[in-house]
Amino acid sequence: MNPIAPLPQFRASIARWLFVCLILIGVMVILGGVTRLTESGLSIVEWKLFSGTLPPLNESAWQAEFDQYKSTPQFLKVNAHFALSDFKQIYWLEYLHRLLGRVIGLTIVLPFLYFVARKQLPRRLFWRGLGISILVGAQGTVGWVMVASGLIEQPRVAPIKLGLHLLLAFSLFCLIQWTRWQVLDKARSTSSPTFARGVRVVFAFIVLQIFMGALVAGLRAGLSYNTYPLMDGQLIPEGLYALAPWWLNHFESILTVQFQHRMGAIAVALAIFAVAACGWKYEALRRALGIVTITVIVQFALGVATLLSGINLWLASAHQFFALGLLSHFLLLLYLCPLDTNQHRPK
Repeated sequence: MNPIAPLPQFRASIARWLFVCLILIGVMVILGGVTRLTESGLSIVEWKLFSGTLPPLNESAWQAEFDQYKSTPQFLKVNAHFALSDFKQIYWLEYLHRLLGRVIGLTIVLPFLYFVARKQLPRRLFWRGLGISILVGAQGTVGWVMVASGLIEQPRVAPIKLGLHLLLAFSLFCLIQWTRWQVLDKARSTSSPTFARGVRVVFAFIVLQIFMGALVAGLRAGLSYNTYPLMDGQLIPEGLYALAPWWLNHFESILTVQFQHRMGAIAVALAIFAVAACGWKYEALRRALGIVTITVIVQFALGVATLLSGINLWLASAHQFFALGLLSHFLLLLYLCPLDTNQHRPK
């Protein structure tokens, strides 16, 4: 028996709620990527949970916001040439980003409270919903901590905090998606325990690759070495791991971080091809395997195109969105291959 699935009469409404949450998070990933790429995230220098819901409503309010921005490292070191009209452009992107974050929070928490009040959630689904609600709050908190890190000395957010912010967003998406499948009592398939464990290892590789991509974004490493497959004219460039202590290279060396992300992309693609080849004998998995194979090819191509373009806004945004798509589709494959043989329900 599925301990997550609610009673049949409540199943459709709960599944629709979770689906709406997934759509909003997908939009947020795109908007967040555009906000980061346009360096708009540091335009609002305060976090006002309630009063910040409304934008400036007159010119004096706009000027007050601009005056606050003028004291930030981003204005002093990068955008000192900005007029009020320039400021408004980056402000609106960050404002919409934060507004959508509030909408997502309310869309998760309020229906959850409604379903709890109506006693429509079994015990385990209640705890799952509570976990999702806490996670969305943590996501907003980390988002502000990330922005605050770029308002002190350097006009950029801390790469590790950006990586954590992105991973929390993707984790929230995956947790909601997994819960939705369980609510709908989606059938699972049979495969060997070895194959199921291999799928989980590759899933971990994908998560690590996404985190490394966030480090590339945080360091703006994609603006350098815009050739492929060579970096600075070499397959293995000189200067890798040159910082001391050694671990700093993984977070602060533009050369090393970009090289690791490149190698990680190749490793993930090859690992997914291997999973597809090994799992093709399971007929129930072929559709999921085909989708993840196509998705990783598109994602790899988008990554290379983004690099060669010198980080084109729309290519980079598509690259980030397809990272979520790849993670989501591979999550389905993981769902279809449970390690516990008692959960196998052949189609």
